[in-house]
Amino acid sequence: MDFGLSFGYVFKDKDWFRKIAIPALVSLIPIIGQFIVTGWGLKATKNVIEGKETDALPELDFGTDLGRGFMAAVISFIYGLPVAILAGIGGTLAGFGTEQADAANVILIIFGSCIGLLGLVLGIVIAFFGVAAIANYVAKGEFGAAFKFKELYGMIKKSFVSWLLVIIGQIIALGFIAPLGAIACGIGALLTFVYGTAVYSHLLGQAYNQSFTPVMSEVEPVGEV
Repeated sequence: MDFGLSFGYVFKDKDWFRKIAIPALVSLIPIIGQFIVTGWGLKATKNVIEGKETDALPELDFGTDLGRGFMAAVISFIYGLPVAILAGIGGTLAGFGTEQADAANVILIIFGSCIGLLGLVLGIVIAFFGVAAIANYVAKGEFGAAFKFKELYGMIKKSFVSWLLVIIGQIIALGFIAPLGAIACGIGALLTFVYGTAVYSHLLGQAYNQSFTPVMSEVEPVGEV
């Protein structure tokens, strides 16, 4: 898996600025703009998975990208729901426990903290399953592919480091690089957000391919029966 390629392939496209600027402007559309940019980025994921135009940014297709981005958002929401519920329960119990300093409230605080810790562990697990689910959905073109848990587990187990790099790349691209444009001006923030989406999407495609690439020990040597 080429981690650096996902950050550099954008600028190999001779029309990179136009292909970044158009999604950036589209992202100004309330709500659906975010879906479109996400769907546009996932087209890069699909290109990488299919082995075509891996060094080029995709063209924006309003309708198709909106649909793909919306479905990806629904998948992310469903995966994030259990963590949100546990965090809500844990926070509520801990909040009630701080009202008074009696034994019952201390138990509530401890119980709430345990639920919060469980939510943290579950959140880490879901982070891996969530990115694998999005990639599987893009690759298969079926919503249900995002919830084939046995298949997703196999993908993560086969190439754990690759999926870890996707999560790290997502944090770097969308958590650090994307907000940098705000230092310059508003439009800069839009451009870096779209760039971050392109980086993350390329990593997603690479990780998916790594999950289905046989290791050398699994390949039968030539001439061996």
